[in-house]
Amino acid sequence: MMNTQELKIKYKKLLNKAAKANGRKETVSYLNRAANIKSKLYSKTKVSCFRCNGVGFLRISLDETKTCLSCYGRGFLIKEIY
Repeated sequence: MMNTQELKIKYKKLLNKAAKANGRKETVSYLNRAANIKSKLYSKTKVSCFRCNGVGFLRISLDETKTCLSCYGRGFLIKEIY
């Protein structure tokens, strides 16, 4: 079983890979793996995204919205535990 520090490192690496991924399927697979690790580590430390306020998308006009890239559409960020 990995300890907390190793899981944090693996989580950050997966998020970096997702940001640099080429296609949608590759990005989603990295984000799903990171979500599994996140659920083990940070079950109660969700913080609403500063750009979308926890909604997961940014409203551009009344008819158009775009996915928030700060939180990858999930609506929350992870608070660092030291």
